[in-house]
Amino acid sequence: MHVSSEAHILLIAPEPAGIADLLALLRTSFARISFALDAQQGLARCQSLRPDFVLSEYNLPGLRGDTFMRMLRANPQTASIPVVFLSAVLCADSQLMALRSGARDFIAYQTHVQLVIERIRLHLGLREMEASREESSANKGWKGFSSSSAQHYLVDAVQQHVRDNLSDYLTVDSLAERFGTTARRLNELFKESGGLTVRDFVYSSRMRYAMHLLRQTDMAITNVAAESGYLNPANFSTAFRRYSGLSPSVYRQHKNPNI
Repeated sequence: MHVSSEAHILLIAPEPAGIADLLALLRTSFARISFALDAQQGLARCQSLRPDFVLSEYNLPGLRGDTFMRMLRANPQTASIPVVFLSAVLCADSQLMALRSGARDFIAYQTHVQLVIERIRLHLGLREMEASREESSANKGWKGFSSSSAQHYLVDAVQQHVRDNLSDYLTVDSLAERFGTTARRLNELFKESGGLTVRDFVYSSRMRYAMHLLRQTDMAITNVAAESGYLNPANFSTAFRRYSGLSPSVYRQHKNPNI
């Protein structure tokens, strides 16, 4: 598959000098190379420069790669940009989180630089095949980008992360740190967007998921509690009763009498 050398590549790396051989080959293989030193700068340059491809370190200062991906995907202006991560350590958990969040590939630093270039060409080729569909989607009402829409996409990204990780430890402080903002600012954005604080959104998301599990599965209530983010079944029962007006067992009897 032939891919034009006119592609614009954004490289996100805190220390580009550490990958000098790869950088030299990128410069001779593609028309334009731009740089970002961290995830926030990378997101800003994705929005302003609209590169054809992003090659990024996974363990970025301030934000992990999968979080960067969720924020990139939450914005329609940048959602289709293919991203490949580089890492010095091929941890299976990191690879899974990166790929599940939307990354196209996850490559070890020790991979031969020419192979890295060929993988980039492969993904650019796939990107070109998707171009007509993306252009059609982009023309449906997208008129520009503003700071208010950036805030909207941040809320979307955080909400999706919460829904994907309900069994994890989720607080406004931990979420704000993960997404590179402050707890106060994140709460303000959530209230502006939907009228709920971050804590209330996490709580209601956990309860809705618990209701789904109680209705649709025969999972033990202790396991429903754990899947919904409650290690203590008693605390889960108290929270569920406060939300639904019923205990988990009574709710299941009413909604799923066959279990």
